[in-house]
Amino acid sequence: MMDVSPKRRQQLEYIGLRERDLELLAQHRDVFVKVVEEVVDRFYARIGEQPQLMQIINRTSTMERLKETQRVYWLSLAEGRVDEAYLENRIKIGQVHSRIGLNTDYYLGSYMVYLDIAADLFKQLLPDQWTHVVHALSKMFNLDSQLVLEAYEMKEKEKIQNLVTDQQKMLEAITEAVQELTAMIVELDQSAALMADNAMKTAEAQEKAHALTAELGEEILQIEQMGSLIREISDQSHLLGLNAAIEAAHAGELGRGFEVVAGEVRKLATHSKKAMEEIQSKVSGIIRKLGLVEQESEKTSVNARNQAASSQELAAFVKMMEKLADDLEALKHEYDVHKHDLDAESALMKTEKATV
Repeated sequence: MMDVSPKRRQQLEYIGLRERDLELLAQHRDVFVKVVEEVVDRFYARIGEQPQLMQIINRTSTMERLKETQRVYWLSLAEGRVDEAYLENRIKIGQVHSRIGLNTDYYLGSYMVYLDIAADLFKQLLPDQWTHVVHALSKMFNLDSQLVLEAYEMKEKEKIQNLVTDQQKMLEAITEAVQELTAMIVELDQSAALMADNAMKTAEAQEKAHALTAELGEEILQIEQMGSLIREISDQSHLLGLNAAIEAAHAGELGRGFEVVAGEVRKLATHSKKAMEEIQSKVSGIIRKLGLVEQESEKTSVNARNQAASSQELAAFVKMMEKLADDLEALKHEYDVHKHDLDAESALMKTEKATV
């Protein structure tokens, strides 16, 4: 009995699988039951000759479990029914075999192994009808082969879709990294501008310090001149004092000359006081300018520290940009690997379709 969609029925009609083929197989179900153990044993004896197949079996299942599965499959061929559940089960089994790594060469070749075993046994048990039974059975194997290829194609499409998704994620990651790199470059430009501004401020502060230093030098020269004047006044005062003493000695009680000398001394003392006040004023000015020099020096130090901090920040940005460059290179390499896998999978699918 066939209970499938119009599209599937068209597929069955193309390979010549008819209701009478299903009925013929169902009529000989007792023979299928009789030979099931020998079919399964001979089938797995052939598989045991292939090391690659045995590696897959040992890695994913056990021989006894697989034999039981094959018993069920062999008997299902003689149930006389092909419906959507049958088709879905075959596709599901094909997907499982694709996932565990069994390639289509071995999978499709297994149907020929089955057919050889069946033909040999049915020739002995059904000498008059074995050709008809084997012919109907070959159609079932052909249908299963198509379903296997369909399952593998679905699995390969899923892989390709995953690759496309991974590729999209990588492209998004690259875009995000480029945007982050662009933002860092902008910030780097800002840091460079800040460094230039700090350098300009440092230069201005140094120029002010040089100007104040020059003025301070001039003030010191004036102080030296004041010192010379004071020394001169001191010398004159000493000389006048000496003359006054001499005059007083000559005059005796009359000491008028001493009064004149004393007046001159007072004048010199007054001049000395004014000179000292002027010196004090100059010294105050020097102290004030020294304070300004200190302030400018502090500004220079602060600007220098800011410039150093900016330099460190710039170095950090450079390291981050280098890391981003490495990340982008890694993403590109991963993208190339995925693209190579995608091309290989597509080429394999085309080859398998062309073979079928």
